Amino acid sequence: MLTTTDNDNEYSSQSNKETDSLFLVGQDITEFNIAPNNAQYIKHLDLSYNLLEKVEGLQRFVGLRELILDNNMLSNIQIPLLPFLHTLSLNKNRVYDLDNLLDTLSKHTPLLEFLSLLGNPACPNELMHGDEEDYQNYRYSVINRLNHLKFLDSRPVVAAERYDAQNRVKIVQVVKALQEDLCPDDSLDLTRSLDLRTAETTPLDRSQDMVQRAGFGKRSYKYKGKNSEGNKFISNDDL
Repeated sequence: MLTTTDNDNEYSSQSNKETDSLFLVGQDITEFNIAPNNAQYIKHLDLSYNLLEKVEGLQRFVGLRELILDNNMLSNIQIPLLPFLHTLSLNKNRVYDLDNLLDTLSKHTPLLEFLSLLGNPACPNELMHGDEEDYQNYRYSVINRLNHLKFLDSRPVVAAERYDAQNRVKIVQVVKALQEDLCPDDSLDLTRSLDLRTAETTPLDRSQDMVQRAGFGKRSYKYKGKNSEGNKFISNDDL
C-alpha cells in the first residue's frame, strides 16, 4: 500500500502542459493528495481500482472534465468546485448518504451530465437491497437535484422521466406543507392515503388511460325487498 505522496517526484516529472490526463489505476493507493505541476491543465483523472478512503487536493484540478473513482473505499467524498466537470463515476464504493452527495454535486458541479453510482449503498438494486420501484425513486431524487444530468448509471435520462421527477417532488412538497398544519395522527393518515408514485406517462396518456377503463354493458339486479319501507303495508294475502 502507498500514498501518492510517496511518489510525488515520479508523478510530477510526468507533468507538462501537453499532458491533459492522469491515470493511476490499480496502484493500491490509500490516499490521493498530490498536485502535479500541470494540475490546472488536467482534464481526465482516473483513480479507479485503488484503496482510497478519501481524495484531497481536487480543488487544484480546476479544468477537470472527467473524474473516475470506481472500485475504491470512498464513503463521504468531498467534491470541491469543479466548474467544467461533466462526468463523475463512483461505482462500487461505500457511498451511503445520497442527500449529502447530491447537495455537494448540485453546488460544485454545475455542468455535470454523466453520473454513475452503481454498487453503492445509496443506489438500490435487486441483488443487494431494494427493487425496481426503489431504484426508480432513487433516480427521481437524483434527476431532480441535478438539472443538467443526461445519463444516470446505465440509463439515459429522458424528458418524460425528468417531468415525472419534477411532479413527484411537487407532490411531496404539498404533502409536507399539509402535514405541518395537521396533528400527527391526521398527518399519518394523509401520507397513507396519497400514492406518491408517479407513473411514467404524460398527462395526455393518463387521461386516455382513464377513458380506456370506462365501459358499457348490462348489469342484472334482483330485488329482494329487504329493508323496504313499503313492505309493511303489504299483507301475506297480497303476495
